[in-house]
Amino acid sequence: MKAKALAPLVLVLWLAAALGAGCATVEPEQFAALQSQVTRQHRQITQLEQKIDALDKQIAEGRKPQADLVSQVASLRQDMMRLSGRVEESEHNLGQAINQRNSQEAQMAKESAAKAQAQNDERLKRLEAYLGMTPGKDGEKTAAKAPPGKAAAQQPPAEPKPKDIYDLGQRLYKQKSYGPARDRFAEYIKKYPKSSLADNAQYWVGECFYAEKKYEEAILAYNQMIKHYPKSAQVPAALYKQGLAFRALGDKRTAKIVLGKLVKDYPKSSQAKLAQKVLKKL
Repeated sequence: MKAKALAPLVLVLWLAAALGAGCATVEPEQFAALQSQVTRQHRQITQLEQKIDALDKQIAEGRKPQADLVSQVASLRQDMMRLSGRVEESEHNLGQAINQRNSQEAQMAKESAAKAQAQNDERLKRLEAYLGMTPGKDGEKTAAKAPPGKAAAQQPPAEPKPKDIYDLGQRLYKQKSYGPARDRFAEYIKKYPKSSLADNAQYWVGECFYAEKKYEEAILAYNQMIKHYPKSAQVPAALYKQGLAFRALGDKRTAKIVLGKLVKDYPKSSQAKLAQKVLKKL
């Protein structure tokens, strides 16, 4: 039995001893100490093998009475056999330890993801409260009505066409008039929530907030788009910008979760390729 073959054996026996002592996990300081112990045991085993080799050589050369040498070798061989006899039990205990550790790591990963999701939900609730969002029909969030004023009392002479409202929002956005642009998109969504451009309008509400570096409000707006228009072609773009917004807020953990979801759910989208580049830098 060579030293290299015995090194895993010593480690196995150590793990079995740790399990027997009731240790489910090993702290870094304990691990360093146990590594040192394993090294010492490895050195002792090497010395034991060297003694066996020396005795075998002496037997071959006839330097000592053969019976005495054979007795010593036999004793050493028995020590080796006793050590080997515990391997099977130790391997069984090691297998249990590995399964327990894998189970614990999986549970920890699950709890971490759940915690991140809970934090995200809490952030969205806080943003909704901050923006005055209240439950509407079918649980949809709608902005709280502002108190009537002179401007609200004035009615336009003619009702603009739906496309005109949307196009006006686009023009204002290009002019960097983000507040008025956002108002036009919000107006469009309120009047025509089931139109073919409603999902785009909600996405551009988020874009207006993002351009103003109002990242929390942008996250909420993107989330509304994803929630109410889950089949929209704009969902990958909304997820990508939502991930960037979390990154801008310094919340790298949630940014990774959002961008990871984008890559997983929409792997062929152009935004998924951009998300992969961002994830490498997080």
